[in-house]
Amino acid sequence: MTKRAPIKQADLNRLAAVAKRNNITIEVEAEGYTIRMHPNSAAPPATVDREPEEFTSLAEWQAWRDRQRAREARGKAPAPQRDSAWDIPWEDIPPEPIQPPLNWRERKAMDYLMAHGPEIRVDWYALKDYGSHTQKKLEERGFVEASSETDRYGHPDQIWLTKAGAKAMRDQRAHRDKYPCL
Repeated sequence: MTKRAPIKQADLNRLAAVAKRNNITIEVEAEGYTIRMHPNSAAPPATVDREPEEFTSLAEWQAWRDRQRAREARGKAPAPQRDSAWDIPWEDIPPEPIQPPLNWRERKAMDYLMAHGPEIRVDWYALKDYGSHTQKKLEERGFVEASSETDRYGHPDQIWLTKAGAKAMRDQRAHRDKYPCL
């Protein structure tokens, strides 16, 4: 069963016609969705091909003048400034501090634990996509520690980030900030 559309097609067509006719951007919010209609996103209106002498109303001429000014303004835009960090050749970028690189489960767990901070105990079940294999790999690296108390399934009650793990993640983030192309 499909959901009812947040806005009807007839309403969209009416708003698009208004946006085109007046050369304005229209934004509509309906049930958590935001719809933006730009006048230049569709086919240009029929008055574009006509000469100013052929217009029959002041509104057509004003819309034409506004389009001309917008075209001139777009042509005079300054070139964007490039960040030199993006221009570093790939072979000149040093390897990441954490080697071998973390897989997505390890990275997700480390990000969650970094949000809480080092030496802050977190319930083992609070970590999503985190199992005994991921825990073993992170413990071997010295990034996390787990409590000795276990539940009936053999999982530790709590897990926490070590200071070495926090330092490694800070180094990793600094490396990513320095080389954003990674």
